[in-house]
Amino acid sequence: MVNLIHGDCIEIMKTLPPESFDLVITSPPYNAGKEYEKSLQIDEYEKWSSEWIREILKLLKPNGAFWLNVGYTKISETETLPLTYLFYPLAINAGFHLIQEIVWHYEGGMSYKRRFTHRTERWMWFVRNPKDYTFNLDTIRDPSLNKTQDKRNNHLGKNPTDYWYFNRVVGGNGKTSEKSSHPCQFPEKMIERIILGCSNSGDRILDPFGGSGTTATVGTTLGRQCTYIEKDIKYFTEAERRIKNSSITNNDDVFDL
Repeated sequence: MVNLIHGDCIEIMKTLPPESFDLVITSPPYNAGKEYEKSLQIDEYEKWSSEWIREILKLLKPNGAFWLNVGYTKISETETLPLTYLFYPLAINAGFHLIQEIVWHYEGGMSYKRRFTHRTERWMWFVRNPKDYTFNLDTIRDPSLNKTQDKRNNHLGKNPTDYWYFNRVVGGNGKTSEKSSHPCQFPEKMIERIILGCSNSGDRILDPFGGSGTTATVGTTLGRQCTYIEKDIKYFTEAERRIKNSSITNNDDVFDL
């Protein structure tokens, strides 16, 4: 089942039942001048971020997890702020615990001439209870990491580690079948790893900044129940079509708030 909801995520999350989701996967606007976001002062952005983080905490089950993807934001013409520095205290103050930070490396993108070229983002893996959370290692082992014939190797492969390489989803000459019009889109294989590793079949997953719909697309394909929220009608309409083409959905599960 998938619920597709068009509207503001903070207002919508306030209406959803508490402790109703097993996993939240999302990436908020970075306050970096993208077409889909409003430019805010850092203190305004921090206040707004604190609001939706606290709503996510309320919606997670006691053993639930929150995977947050962030990059950086510009604070001047020459200075940038890695958003992990901003979001860590906000999440901890809300009541989350950080299990791990994952480095996502990719190729392609803009090159710089007065600084090193940016080729990474971060995943912040938060939980409500650091002693009770889901991690299904055997579902995400990587057989390509078995570089030797050592009999001690797990036949399913090795733990993928905390450094992940996934190509970005790009348009133009390198456009793939999963590319939508959204400029910042998750690779499906990356989201598949998180869902398989940190949830179980039938679990409920939320993406409050649904964007291109990758979390809901992959989640429903893997047998999870997904709730997708997006306020931009262009992205919502495109994601609705994409999600329905990839899974069996019920029109009664589509909401416009």
